[in-house]
Order: sequence, then C-alpha cells, then structure tokens
Amino acid sequence: MSSVDRPIRPPWLDAQKAWDGRYALGPLLGQGGMGEVREAWDGLLCRRVALKILRRMDPVSLMRFMREAQAQSRVVHPNICQVYDVDSSGGVPRIAMQLVRGPTLADVAADLTVAEIVRIMALVAGAVHAAHSLELIHRDLKPSNILLEPNPGGGWTPYVCDFGLAIGRGDATLTAPDWINGTPAYMAPEQAQGGRALLGPATDVFALGGTLRFALRGERPGDPTRQALGPRVAGPVPRPLEAIMEQCLDPDPAFRYPTAAALEADLVRFSRGEPVRARTGRLIGRPLQRLHKCWKRTLTAGLAASSLVAGLGLAERSQAAGRQRRIDWAKAYALEAEAMERELGAERLLPPHDLRPAYASIRTSLRSIQERLGAQGPEAQGPGRYALGRGLLLLRDNAGASEQMEQAWAGGCREPGMAEHLVRALVGVQSRLDQESLFAAGALPSEGVQARAAAEAEALAQREPGQEDYLAALLSCLRRDYPRAAAQARMSIPDRPWLAAGLESQCLSALGRQSLESGNLRLAEARYGQALAVAQRFLETDPSDAPLRHAYLQAARGLAMVMQERGQASLPFLARAQAFSILTLQLDPGDPELQDDWLYLSVLKAQALASLGQDPEPLLDAALVFLASRAQEPLTVELRTDRMLIQWLRAEAALRQGRDPGPALASALADLGHTSFLGRDYFGEVLNFKARVEAAQGRDPRPTLDDALWRLGPLMDGECARSLRQTVAEARLLRARWEADHGQVHGRDRGPGRGRGEVFPALAYRPGVRW
Repeated sequence: MSSVDRPIRPPWLDAQKAWDGRYALGPLLGQGGMGEVREAWDGLLCRRVALKILRRMDPVSLMRFMREAQAQSRVVHPNICQVYDVDSSGGVPRIAMQLVRGPTLADVAADLTVAEIVRIMALVAGAVHAAHSLELIHRDLKPSNILLEPNPGGGWTPYVCDFGLAIGRGDATLTAPDWINGTPAYMAPEQAQGGRALLGPATDVFALGGTLRFALRGERPGDPTRQALGPRVAGPVPRPLEAIMEQCLDPDPAFRYPTAAALEADLVRFSRGEPVRARTGRLIGRPLQRLHKCWKRTLTAGLAASSLVAGLGLAERSQAAGRQRRIDWAKAYALEAEAMERELGAERLLPPHDLRPAYASIRTSLRSIQERLGAQGPEAQGPGRYALGRGLLLLRDNAGASEQMEQAWAGGCREPGMAEHLVRALVGVQSRLDQESLFAAGALPSEGVQARAAAEAEALAQREPGQEDYLAALLSCLRRDYPRAAAQARMSIPDRPWLAAGLESQCLSALGRQSLESGNLRLAEARYGQALAVAQRFLETDPSDAPLRHAYLQAARGLAMVMQERGQASLPFLARAQAFSILTLQLDPGDPELQDDWLYLSVLKAQALASLGQDPEPLLDAALVFLASRAQEPLTVELRTDRMLIQWLRAEAALRQGRDPGPALASALADLGHTSFLGRDYFGEVLNFKARVEAAQGRDPRPTLDDALWRLGPLMDGECARSLRQTVAEARLLRARWEADHGQVHGRDRGPGRGRGEVFPALAYRPGVRW
C-alpha cells in the first residue's frame, strides 16, 4: 500500500492550517508558471493527496488545466499517477492526485543500477502503452515526469505524471505553435516538424528511448555534443540495451518499436537474460534487401553488387548522419530559443518592473549562439539562425529577426512555427517602413515590403491545426485589412492569448485612426475603446508585457484625440494614461516606442491645457528635457514627430504671450513631416502657423502657404482625411485674407510646381480648424 492510501493524519495538520475547500493545505511540493502543487489533506475522504492548484486564471491556462485532468483520469494503470478529483469551489480550479513521496528519475538516475533502470523503464513503457490504447499520446515523456516512490523492501515504483500536453488522436490542441510542443531534447523528429497527423505511439517511444539514454549514459538525444551530465552506470552499456535505445531513437517512426508494449517486452527479455528483438544495422540493411536477388545470380555480379551495397550503405549512412546532425542541432537550438522565451515569459507575468536584465541575458545568449555558429558545420546554420531570429524578436528587433529567419529559410531550415515567427517580424518591419514613408511623403508606398512580405508569408506558411487563425490574422495585417485581421486575431486568442490580444488591439486602433481621419468620431471612439478593453483584459495576467502595454497606450492616445476633437477637456483621462505610461517606462526606459507613448501623451495634455487657457510650457519644457536625456540619435520617426509637435506648441505659447516664436518654430520646421499615422496630419498645420507668424510680422505669407498647398495637393486626390481638408481650407483662407487686407484681388496665383492660373478660392471659416 502506498503512502497515499494510509488514512494517517499528516504531522503538519493542525487546527491552524489553512483550508482550501475540503482540503487542508500542507507543504509546497512544486511551483510553475500556471500554479503550484501542495501536499494536502482531504477532509472528506481522510487521505493525503497532491493538490495541483491553478493560479493563472486566463482562458488558455484553465482549458489546458482541465484537459490535463481529463486525460490523466482516463488512464487507470498502477504506474500512472491517479487523479482522484477535480474541484473548483471558490472559483479556484484544483486537481487532487495520488501523492507520490519520492524523487523523479532525473534526480536519482545516477545512483541506479542497470537492472533497476531497465525494470523502471519497462514499467513506464507498460503504463504508456495503456495510455496509447485509449488513443492518448503523452508528448512530454522525460525523466522529470517520472516520479519514483521507494518500495518498503527496496527498489522503486515509477509513476508517469504531467499529462498537460497529452492529446487524443482526434483532439484539437491548446498548445500555441510558437512554443515547442514538448521538451525539445526528448522530441521525436515528427513532433519537431509540428504536424499533428504524424504523431502516434512511435512519438512517445522515441521519448522513452531518450529517457533510457539519459538514465544509462547521462545524455539527452537532443544534445548534439552528446556530453554526459553526470556519472552513470559503471562500465559500458550492454550491447543489447544499446540496440534497444537505437531502435527507439530511429529518426524514421517506421523503424522504431511499433508500440510501447513491444519496447516493454524487449526490456523484460533483457532483464531475464533472453535475446532481445531490437534490430541493428538497419541503414545497411535497406540496400542489402534491395540487392539480395542480385547476389544470387553470379559471383561476378555478386561482387559488383557487394561494392554497390557498400557504396550505397556508405552514402545512406552519410545522408542519415547529416539528417541526424541537423535534427540534433535543431533540438539544441530550440532548447536555447525556448529558454530565452521562457525567461522573458516568466518576467512578463510579474508586476511592472525593469526588464533590462532579462534583455541583457537574451543578448548574451544571442552573442554566444553567434560565436558558436562560426565554428559549426552547415547543418547547424539554419537552426542557429532561426534561434537568433527568435531571440531578436523577443528584443523587438523586427528587422534583425526577419533577416536571420529569411537566411535560415533560404538555407533549407523548415522548423515548426518558423513561418509564423517570420511573418510576425515582417509585420513589424512593414509598420516601421509605413510610418517612415508617411512621414516623408504623406502617403503609404504602393509596393515594397507589404507586397513582398505577404507573398513570401503565404509561400512559407505551413498551416497547422490551431495555427490558421493567428497566421491568417498576421497576413491580413500585412495587407492592411484591419477588420479581418482583428476578427482572426480574436479567434486565435485561446491559442496564444497575449500575442493575439496585442495584434487585435493594434488592428482595432488602426481602424480607430481611419475613423478619426474620416471624421466619424463615434465609430473612432468605439474602436479605440475596444482596443483599450482587449489590451487591459490581458494585462491582468501579463502585466509586464511591453508590446501589450504599448498597444494599450496607443488606444488611450486615440481616445484622448477623439475627446479633443469633440472639444472635451480630457485632462483626467490623460493624467491616468500618463501614470500608466510612467509605470510602463519602468520596463525599459530606453525603448523608443514607450518613450513616444509618454511624449505624445504630454503633447495631448499640453494641447488640452492650452484649450483651457492654462500655460502648457512647463509640461513642454519637461518633455524636451526627457527627449534630450533619454532618447538616442538617430531618433525614430515617432520621436521626431514628438519633437516637432513640442516645439510647435512652444512657438504657439510664445506667440500668445507676445514673445518671439521664431526659435521654437525653427526647431519644429527642422523636423517637419507628415503625421497621419497619429490620426491627424500636422504637417500643413505647422506651415499654416508659420504663415500666421509671418503675417503678424508684416511679411508676405503666400510663399509659405503656396508651399503648403503644393505639398498637400497630391494628397487631396480621392478620399482624404478630414483634418487634411481643414488644413488646406485654412491655408486658402489665410491666403485670401492676406490679399484682401492688402488690397489684392485673389484668384490667379502660381504656387511652386503648379499649373498656370490655378485658382485658390476663399473659403468660409469652418469649426474645428486650428487658428
């Protein structure tokens, strides 16, 4: 009888112990990103249990938690950790399981004999076969998922646990494809390829072979260096056991043991001293079988065939060795990439704090990969560059990430999830190029990275179950089809909550900008409000996710602009948004995107203060100090825009107070560019302000106005932003007023580059035009 069945009250149980429903909570046994496992006392059935408590209450974690309980409870076997109960009283899900008092196989493998290891692995293989008979594939078998309970008379009883990644042959997966579905060091090649249809019992057989190799030799199959992790059994591993391991770890599933029961039977034969049935030399065996008839014809033909067999065998061994090296490097680099992702993922779950140490650790890992790649063979280059791309994506270096992953793809690397990672990077690259094009020319490029990236992405994408929605959302975002992208991102939230939520929020904000530009303030407010709500909901579980916080602030900025367009005082809302922005800057004070969020909120607050008759200059001066002390040259387009707007508002404030606006205006004009990516193009408004200054100083403003009209004219074709139409109307009205005040007949005037005799009609004043 195991310790869990003895109705003995544990020594830690007393009247002061905290109770969670019917369970008294005891010592902590383990802790992870989703929750914790504690020893507990079941007050209803009077027994000790292991209580797994879910602490992370997002939809994906909840569904995966329940999936684990369902999968593990389906299998009744003496060597599978038994699930007793699933409870959610008080709103906190719990799984009560068999309490196994002992270490894992990973903890004690170095102290076991060959006979003990073989006995343990035979029992484990039998338990895994019981799961397979119910159409369940574990997908995460490894030494740390095999618990060992000491027997009273000596030896160990193993228990297979952690069915969190287990899937039925027809089930849908809850695992996000941009994370490795399992532990890379013990993953079979077909599992690393990501195809659900390829998975079967042989997938778990491979992991069992890797676990056996670790226990006997201290090696993990995914470690290409084959470096032992510590002392193992004395002397060489017996040749029959080597053959068993080789057959389990064959890259081709067809040449592994067909079932876990067949592996169990071979391990039992070895323990009894009987011959094992594991095949050996199968790489040479295939060409021998093909040429068997040739050997029987003549001695001469047989000799020739022998030479051919040797050549074919050598070539096939060489090719197989190359494939195996590439698989090993892929697993090794996948381990490194996933370690970086886990590190940042754990930081993301904590309250807002400085992420720079985590970023520095990732950069150190990337430098190490880069240095090692130079000394490694061609099989390592693709997986290594893919790992570099994944790390750079964590650092939000989209250009560097896309470059590395494109090189990996061109070199033949086709790792699972790679197309998705690449498209994510390309979405960031396109966003950057779009803003640079808008700032310089006022319009999006018709060709360029958008068309190339969309075509590339569709060619690269290897669709997988559970992946289509998010990948389709990224592709729709590349095409700037934001309504479809937002809907597809929303459908993929259960698979990858924070990534999909961030993408949906960004797409909704883009729709809000479009509505703001068209003058539909009601729809703009609704879109920005939706974007804010999506980001806010997922920030409750991922409070230190920088991209998600940036998406939240983008939506908050849009809402503040809508309020100001309506003439509403938005100071309380802006104060809350700035407080959130200051907290966000703790993550990485040098991040240009987060700096831009704080600065543009300062611009909006300064505009609100000015509209209420208050002095915005102290706030604007503080923003300039922030720029000078924190931002690094060359400034991004967003930061140049912030500097332009700050100097423009300072010039306006100086003019209102009767001071010379010239120095501040000159600084604003030095950064002059189009800003429609904000929802309003301030380019013409700055030039109109310059013209008003010139008119107030008695100088002819028409050259400035003609320049503004010439530059804005091409943007007026077809549908254009309401703010742009207002700016053009203001420029024409300023020109007409100047001519009327100076006794000139407005009508036929030439602007730079315009056709002869173009008329700029005087327009009536329109509410909303800045003066």
